Amino acid sequence: MRKIIIGADPFPPYQYFDSDGILKGSDYEKINEIVGLMGYTAEYILDDWHKIEEMLDDGAIDLAFQVQKTPAREEKWFFSEQLREAATSVVSLRETEQRETIADILSGGQKIGVIAGYKYGEVIDSLADTHKEICGSLEEILAKINDKEIMFGVADRGVFIYLQEKNEVYSDICIQEKLNFIRPLYVVFKEKVLCDEFNKYL
Repeated sequence: MRKIIIGADPFPPYQYFDSDGILKGSDYEKINEIVGLMGYTAEYILDDWHKIEEMLDDGAIDLAFQVQKTPAREEKWFFSEQLREAATSVVSLRETEQRETIADILSGGQKIGVIAGYKYGEVIDSLADTHKEICGSLEEILAKINDKEIMFGVADRGVFIYLQEKNEVYSDICIQEKLNFIRPLYVVFKEKVLCDEFNKYL
């Protein structure tokens, strides 16, 4: 039985190692079920996205999941059919006035916290770098909001809710309810044959 190597960045509750080092998460479970139906065994690597991307480009891993389409990515990888939809939210301290649009935030000269190298969708990705506060993780974004270094940040809605439930330090942060954006996520492959086979079970 062929073993395939699968990569993703750690993103609880979708894919993460728990305190006992056991891999869990809703996206992981879905991918693992499909790979099993395909007749493969799987080895999983969770690491920073830029490392996962490099490993996929180098052929060190066979596929990566929870990926958003961009023209550059479509030129080098094969994309599955849609894995699921994800919601991106703008978050802020509860005391911050709710905004209607991204333009409302930018008109006040505020920067929006984003994770380096991540793709959030056209609304966020198209913003000039001068409007972004580049951070290493969502936790860093939330810490800067708590410390009032920035007023706004971008978060995967599911991940933010998960972190907020797990850690009281984020209790003063809320979602800007009018600033939520839906984005489709996919699985990407180096080999078209493997992609086509995966799609049969998706």
